[in-house]
Amino acid sequence: MRERYARVAIVSADAGFAAGLVADLNRCAADEQRVPQQQCELQFVHARDSAEALRLASEDGLLQALVFDASTLSGPAQAIAAVAQLRPELDLYLMPEAGSDYGQLQVELLDRLDSKPAHLYRQLRTAIQRRARTPFADTLRDYVYSAKDAWHTPGHSGGDSLRDSPWVSDFYQMMGEHIFNTDLSVSVQSLDSLLEPHSVIQEAQELAAQAFGARHTFFVTNGTSTANKVIMQQLLGAGGKVILDQACHKSVHHAVVLFGAEPVYLAASLNPRFGFYGPVPRQRVLAAIDAHPDARLLVLTSCTYDGFRYDLAPIIARAHAAGIKVLVDEAWYAHGRFHPQLRPCALECGADYVTQSTHKMLSAFSQASMIHVSDPDFDEHRFRENLNMHTSTSPQYAMIASLDVARKQMSMEGFARLEACFDIAAQLRAGINRSGVFRVLELADMLPEELVDDGIRLDPCKLSVDVSASGYSARQLQLALFEDHGIQIEKVTHNTLSILVTLGATDSKVLRLLNALDKLARKAPASKGAVTARRTVTPLPALSDFACLPRDAYFGPSRLVPLNASDRGVNEALLGAVSADQIVPYPPGIPVLVPGQVITGAIARFLYDLYHGNTGIEIHGLLEEGEEPCLRIVEGLA
Repeated sequence: MRERYARVAIVSADAGFAAGLVADLNRCAADEQRVPQQQCELQFVHARDSAEALRLASEDGLLQALVFDASTLSGPAQAIAAVAQLRPELDLYLMPEAGSDYGQLQVELLDRLDSKPAHLYRQLRTAIQRRARTPFADTLRDYVYSAKDAWHTPGHSGGDSLRDSPWVSDFYQMMGEHIFNTDLSVSVQSLDSLLEPHSVIQEAQELAAQAFGARHTFFVTNGTSTANKVIMQQLLGAGGKVILDQACHKSVHHAVVLFGAEPVYLAASLNPRFGFYGPVPRQRVLAAIDAHPDARLLVLTSCTYDGFRYDLAPIIARAHAAGIKVLVDEAWYAHGRFHPQLRPCALECGADYVTQSTHKMLSAFSQASMIHVSDPDFDEHRFRENLNMHTSTSPQYAMIASLDVARKQMSMEGFARLEACFDIAAQLRAGINRSGVFRVLELADMLPEELVDDGIRLDPCKLSVDVSASGYSARQLQLALFEDHGIQIEKVTHNTLSILVTLGATDSKVLRLLNALDKLARKAPASKGAVTARRTVTPLPALSDFACLPRDAYFGPSRLVPLNASDRGVNEALLGAVSADQIVPYPPGIPVLVPGQVITGAIARFLYDLYHGNTGIEIHGLLEEGEEPCLRIVEGLA
C-alpha cells in the first residue's frame, strides 16, 4: 500500500519561534512513526508569511492544515479567509494576538505560549484523522473481517449459496468474496440504518456535509433520479408552481407528473452545428422568476452533460428575493467544491438543495448519490419521511461505504487528484489537436450564441472532440474505438465525441486513446479527399401551451393516435391534441412533449421527420401498435 503523507504549515514571521516549533512537532511525528497504528506520516514546514501560505495552498496537494501566528503576521484574518476560499477542506488554526477578536473566522484557536508541543501535535493529528475517518466503511470492514455466521437476509448468506454450486460458482469467482460479504441487511444493527441513522451512517453524512459545504447531507442509494424526486416532493408534494429548464433530467419531469406540479418550462439553448444544448439564457430565467413570483421552486442543471456551468449567484439571488427555493442538479459536478478552478459550486452560490451523482466523476459505486441541503427553512423531519418513501428498506451497504470513501478521498486528496485530472485533460487536448483531423472544442466553439454574455464556464474535465473534418461520423468512431481498440467513450452527437476525465484517468489510458485516435486519423476518409458535408442539428420545436396539469394528462383517460397519416405525412388528427406522455428524443434526452402539452404542427412534423430520418436517435415515449408509431393523447381534450 502506498504511504500516506500529510503536510502542516506553521505560518509565522518569527523565524526563531517557527523553527523551534517545527522542529519540536517533527520530533513528535518521528516518535509516532514507531507506533504501528499511525494513520499517516505528518510533516511540519514553515511558511514565512501569508503570501507563502497562499502559495502552498494553491500548489501543495499534500497540505492538510495551516497554523497562523497572528501576532507576527500582517492581516492574518484576510489570509485565513483567502486560504479558506481557495481550499475549504483544509483545517485552519490561529494563534491569536492578545486582545483581538477573531470570532467571525471559521478557525480553531491555539495558545502561542503553550509549552507542550506534543499537545499541539495531537490536536493537529486528531483533526486530520477525523477527516480521514470513514465511520461507516470502517465498521463494515470490521464486521466482514469478524466472519460472523449469517442466519439472516440476503439469501446468498455471504456467497455461501453460490460458492460451491456447479452452476453458478463462476459468478461468485468473477465477483469476488467481499462483494457478497459486504452485502448485508438491517439485521446487522452495528451498521446503523440508512432510513433512521443515529451512529456510523449519521457520522458519515455529517463528515460529507462538512466536506461538500452543506448544512445537511443525505446518502441516496438509488441515484440522483430519486434524489431529485425527493426534493420535489419536499417542496411540491401537494402541488404548486415550479420553474424548470426544458433540458433538465427526466427525473424532474417525472416528479412534475407524480406530485401534480404546475410547470413553467424554460426553452433550452442550442448550438446547432455540434448539437449541444446549453443552459437557459440568464435573462430568460430572470424573466420567468419575475413573471411567476408565486413559484415555489426553480430547478437548474449545472454543469450539464457537456460541461456548461451557469453563473449561478445572480440567478439564485433573484429567486431568493422572490421567495423561490432553488434546486441545482449537480449530477455531473460532485468534484466542483474541491479545486479553485472549478468553484464556486452551487452551494457556494446559495442553492437551497443540491443533488450529486457521486458515482459519475468521483469514486463511488453506480447509483450512489448525495443530497446536500442549505435551505434555512429546512424541515428535517418531513424530509426524512419523504426520503424514506423512496428509499429501499434493504439498501446496498457496499454502496453506502463507497459514498463514505469517496468523501474521504476528496477531503484528503481531492485537490491533488483534480490537478492530475487537469494535466491529463491538457495532454489529451494537445495530443488530439495534433492529429490534424480531430479537434477538442473550446468554450467559444460550443456555446450557443444566446449565452455568450452570460458568464458560462466549461468544466475542463469534459472534453468534446469535433470529428467533422475527418470524414467519419461520430458513431463510426465510437464503434471503431470500442471494437478495434478496446476503448469506451462517454457519448456522441452526430459529429462530436465526449470524453470524461475522472479521478480514474491514468497516463496509460491517455497513451492508448491518443494512439488509437492517431491510427484512425491516418485512415480517415478526409485524408483520401472524401470529406462529408457539414450537418447541423434541427432545433427542438417551440414549447407549446398546456391544456392541463401533467399529472392529470398522464393518469387521465387516453387513446392511441397514429403518427402517420393513412397515405403519407403527419396524421392531422394529432394537431391540437394533448399529449398524455413524455416524448423524448435520445440523445439529447430533452422532451419534445410532456404530459398535458398541446401537440402543434411543428412538433408533429419534427417527430415524423425524426422517426423516418434513419438518424439512430431513439424516441422514448413513442408507442408502436403493430409496426405503426403512435402517440398516447388525452381523451376529450383535443
